[in-house]
Amino acid sequence: MQLRFSGIYKSYNGKSVLENISGTIHPGDKIGLVGRNGIGKTTLARILAGQEPCDVGTIEFLPPHGKIFYLEQAPRFANSESVYEAIIRAARSNLLINDAETTVKKLLNMLGIGEEKWAQRANSLSSGEKTKLALCRVAVSDFALLILDEPTNHLDLENCAWLEDYVGSLDKPLLVISHDRFFLDNVVSKIWELTPRELRVYEGNYSDYKRQKEIEQKSSEREYQKQQMKIRRLKQMISERKSWYNSAHNAAGQNDFYRSKAKKHAGVIRAKKRELERLESRKIDKPRKTKDPLFALLNKNLPEKKSAPFLVRGEGLGKSYAQKVLFQGASFNIKRGDKVVLLGPNGAGKTTLLKIIAGLDSDYSGQVTVNPAVKIGYFAQELENLDYGATVLDDVLTAGGDVEEARLLLASLLFRGDEVFKKISDLSMGEKGRVAFAKIILGRANFLILDEPTNYMDIASREKIEEVLAAFKGSIIFVTHDRYFMRLANRVFVIADGKLNCYEGNYEYYLAKEGGSKERNKVNGMSVHDYQELRDNINRLECELAFLSGQLSEARDEKEKEDLQERFFQIAKELNHFRKLI
Repeated sequence: MQLRFSGIYKSYNGKSVLENISGTIHPGDKIGLVGRNGIGKTTLARILAGQEPCDVGTIEFLPPHGKIFYLEQAPRFANSESVYEAIIRAARSNLLINDAETTVKKLLNMLGIGEEKWAQRANSLSSGEKTKLALCRVAVSDFALLILDEPTNHLDLENCAWLEDYVGSLDKPLLVISHDRFFLDNVVSKIWELTPRELRVYEGNYSDYKRQKEIEQKSSEREYQKQQMKIRRLKQMISERKSWYNSAHNAAGQNDFYRSKAKKHAGVIRAKKRELERLESRKIDKPRKTKDPLFALLNKNLPEKKSAPFLVRGEGLGKSYAQKVLFQGASFNIKRGDKVVLLGPNGAGKTTLLKIIAGLDSDYSGQVTVNPAVKIGYFAQELENLDYGATVLDDVLTAGGDVEEARLLLASLLFRGDEVFKKISDLSMGEKGRVAFAKIILGRANFLILDEPTNYMDIASREKIEEVLAAFKGSIIFVTHDRYFMRLANRVFVIADGKLNCYEGNYEYYLAKEGGSKERNKVNGMSVHDYQELRDNINRLECELAFLSGQLSEARDEKEKEDLQERFFQIAKELNHFRKLI
């Protein structure tokens, strides 16, 4: 199926959301749609899927009656239908499925929706279970184009892996909106970036897109500087010529030589003014540089007293609800400087363990010892530490710091100008998360406990917060489903089957130690030597890309630039292949 659209306009209550957006989805395309929150990604997806009309624009389908399956962020089901009914109906209508009952039962079990829930109303499921049920419906349906809006929200690693494998083997075109960069790296071969002005197309996955954006940014800065230099030279030349003209004109009188000289200056001035006008009519906008996260502020706010080597110890911890045992016999330690990621399937007890460490849950067996020098900063999924009636600035100031410090920090976390005076209640969930994070930074904590800190955040916000945390000199334990975010960790804790296992290495070490990624099964059977060789190749190619990026910024002509770009994308493709093997 091919889908073409052009000149798409859409507004709500007089506010423009999409303006003159055009693009094409070709057969076999796997496209990731990215852009900041509120830019109109979901609106565009809904228009293409036929869920809502555009104000102006055309959409063409080839063939004209191809079926589109659109999976929205918050899947909905008929009020009366059960879990099983929600899937079996779709499976029976798909003529390509021979045994609908067997297929549906196998799929539900595979995605962790047990038989005890099949008679339950579909709308009574949790958000994560609804997403899994909707994905089951995708898998048994027949369609010509698949559009997914944030499909990995609420999914654990195992289900994310299943989804990656499913869409990876799909022979139909795919358009997916996602903030999960790991998912985009493994699934898509093209990125659409939606901006206020246009829809820009980039070949490759998310990592390829990022590298191309960095090259564009450097190129834009060079072109801007060159144009500014030319404008300054022309203005200086015009000023000098005017001065010479005035001198010659005043001295000319009836002297033909001086009159000719003045006329010549006047002609040059007119020509240079026309050149300046042409240049300024094609003026390049100054590239907007985002403020760097305040690394120094984060570490400046650490308590001055040096903490002990061990900050937190847990011995023989156990926790249960009624008859359900979450974990038992759990023992661990968290050292100074540790960045620990806590993994485990949904419902395993990750949030509960964080609350026990934070002192917010005292109903457990065993013992937790927290060093007296530790000051905890806790980020809760529910964001209950925010004052919804206050402004962003006022709420952040309750954590500490002065107004200047707070505003600088908020600017680095993408709250600029008058945005700091917005009410917390008027913010999106992603914006609320950034405010909660700012309060933690200003709170002088040396030990951060973070429960899904990047939920609801767009990619730009996630990358900013990753930079801040990477520079943090204190200790962190965090829960996340974002596999890029997991790369911050130098240790891995895993809750599974009622036990806590601790790995003395980063996320990649954990995958290798387990004989390969449990969720992707990508390095099964790979020896330690082969795994290390793979890592060496990745490091080598990353260094080569960095070197080429520098050469690109200094290319002397278009031919050299084209050759370097071709080499750059060849290496990027090879690097992406190696990364997928991990």
